[in-house]
Amino acid sequence: MKSLTIYSRNSTAASISMPLKRLLMKLRCLAFGHKVSNALPAQQIATKGCPCGAPILDEDGRATRVSHTLSCFFFGHDYIKMGERDGHSEYVCEVCGHPLLVDTNRSPYANKHAFHKKVRFLCIVKGHQLHTVVDRNGLTEYACHCGHSFLRPENGRTNFRHPLTCVYKGHYISFIMRREGYDEFRCCNCGHPFYFIAPESDRTLIAFNR
Repeated sequence: MKSLTIYSRNSTAASISMPLKRLLMKLRCLAFGHKVSNALPAQQIATKGCPCGAPILDEDGRATRVSHTLSCFFFGHDYIKMGERDGHSEYVCEVCGHPLLVDTNRSPYANKHAFHKKVRFLCIVKGHQLHTVVDRNGLTEYACHCGHSFLRPENGRTNFRHPLTCVYKGHYISFIMRREGYDEFRCCNCGHPFYFIAPESDRTLIAFNR
């Protein structure tokens, strides 16, 4: 009888804790945005749903608000090579999906397959010095010498600084295209691209909400 009582108490506690956990997740996502990562295995990739219960990363143009990955921002990104295109070597962070687009003829990273790179804070303060990479998807793609890339609607930009709405609220990203095993998303405010592993990709590392 005693064991039955203990089991009943544990069951009641579990039934209460699950809604509470979901509520806390919803409040976190509401405050900071959904946390999306390429780092851990998860089942949500098939349904594109956040553990808080909200649908995310839709392909119909609807924007998903994603939070900043502070570990990458303060301690650096772990990049792996995605491919070569338009005279540039392209990489993607294995954790937060941040891309790196570097001139193949000039960058010290161009011939590397994987490496760790810290954020260049001087570019954040002074703004990114841009050169044009290519026109695609109805937008102009730019890259800074630090490797940060942007997809913007206007031509001829040479400098760009992140708007404060992205700094404080995170990025509002919408789907652009699928390539090289990744789904490409773009921030609607600053044009910053992100790459998250596609659902049918043979890559096995993907997660939402670490």
